[in-house]
Amino acid sequence: MFDSIPVLEGNIVKRSLQFFWIVDHSGSMTGQKIATLNQAIREAIPEVQKALSTHPEVQIMMRAIKFADNVSWHVGPEAVPIEEFAWNEIDAGGCTATASAINLLCDELEVEKMNKRGYPPICILLSDGYSTDSDEDYDAAIKRLDSMPWGKKAVRLVIAIGNENDYDESALLKFVNHKEIGVLKADNPGKLTQYIKWASVAASIGASQSKSSGDPDKIDDSTNVILISPEDIEISSAGDVF
Repeated sequence: MFDSIPVLEGNIVKRSLQFFWIVDHSGSMTGQKIATLNQAIREAIPEVQKALSTHPEVQIMMRAIKFADNVSWHVGPEAVPIEEFAWNEIDAGGCTATASAINLLCDELEVEKMNKRGYPPICILLSDGYSTDSDEDYDAAIKRLDSMPWGKKAVRLVIAIGNENDYDESALLKFVNHKEIGVLKADNPGKLTQYIKWASVAASIGASQSKSSGDPDKIDDSTNVILISPEDIEISSAGDVF
């Protein structure tokens, strides 16, 4: 799907790339949705490693937030090197506390907690429904994220799962800061699998090739990160909808 990025010459200084999965495991994710998500994330990890295999200066540090009635760490709060990252099964049940999940993400994007010399962080949100937090709480969480130096600079993508009538695309789009990509719509298992792989690999390559110096105060947004288009990826099982 992707070629490895070119090798840099000269002395290599290792820099961290913080990667966050933000995963909806509410009741509507029960069954094929959550099963596909669990397996697709497992399959995406070695693809990210392969894509960056020629770049030992990039150290991906991965975490995962899960949210339903409440928000909690699935992997974290300490970041794990991608080489040691393991994805355990997530079960589904409960409501959809999306705003709370974004606020937990914001807590970890505070300047004091991030490596100043790091690459732009990657934040991939996966959800299949409307937030059950209030609109005011959701908008406040987005505003907080948008106001943070690392929040602005992060690669923020959304994969919406299921029928378009079941989720609030306009609300999810507020999380996305690559508007040219928009919300990735996965209405069947094949699309969900491929979009998870595309988003994780493309974002990792894009962030690692960022023109940023690593100082969150010098670049205000994600425009220094270029993502390849997802339009040409192959989608399997197109007729098998959730």
